[in-house]
Amino acid sequence: MGTEIASRSMTEHATNAYTYKTIETTGAVAAMVTRVTGADQVALVTITLRFETEGKTSSGRVIHIDPGASVIYLLNSLRPLVRKTDVVFLLGHTYYFLLLAANLQGGQIVQSRLWDALLWRIHNTTADGEILRPYSISSGYSAYPTPQQGIEEFIEAASDVSLRSNFEKPARKTLIKQPRTPQQDPTDEELPALARKLGIPYLSLLPRKPPERVQQLVNPRLAQELHCYPLGRERNMLTVAMLNPQDRLALERLHQETGMDIFPILTHPQELQTALEHLI
Repeated sequence: MGTEIASRSMTEHATNAYTYKTIETTGAVAAMVTRVTGADQVALVTITLRFETEGKTSSGRVIHIDPGASVIYLLNSLRPLVRKTDVVFLLGHTYYFLLLAANLQGGQIVQSRLWDALLWRIHNTTADGEILRPYSISSGYSAYPTPQQGIEEFIEAASDVSLRSNFEKPARKTLIKQPRTPQQDPTDEELPALARKLGIPYLSLLPRKPPERVQQLVNPRLAQELHCYPLGRERNMLTVAMLNPQDRLALERLHQETGMDIFPILTHPQELQTALEHLI
């Protein structure tokens, strides 16, 4: 990474009191680490988006697409998931979340939270052609001064990929395209592969009783009606197991009934039925 120098033209943006800074080099991240650490521990989470930057008009003309609006849109959806006091940077198509007073374990926990939220947002955005869907996302995390003892090493380590999701690369399309819905009766072998293709988790086993605070959000009748099983809650996001994670009507109904964002995961039909029977 060498001796990158912090950009003097660092732009700060505000979204409902949550801010991020647009930077030109990772030197700006290093400079901020030097300012805020002292004797404190910090963690860093990175997320990189990759886009198809060419598309076709309805007449067949090839055009170049700027994914900048999509990068900012997705960042604005993630920024409230970390503290206002944390420092967030945007460098090209990469997000840097500098987590103050956080260790390596804290960085991993935040990475998981951001990752799940990003997957949900990508699969549930409706934007009439304004927002591009990345064909690949990846993420890493690190902490300083333990275990990384140097700032450059700390930033470099956060770029090592620990999570990656590849989506179906669009064939010169500009719209977010919904993946095909799951088959009616997929086999045990097909379900994990389908979940990977959709870029969402797969659970083969479900708990027989959701946490109390989750049960209060989704009553058994609604769960039976929508054929979904509530699993957990993280801030304003509710995770539910479904047979068809792309069922927009069910997702919108859950959002209306609970007032929360919904993150769907895939599960086995028989496992879902058994879990729902225990809710009654």
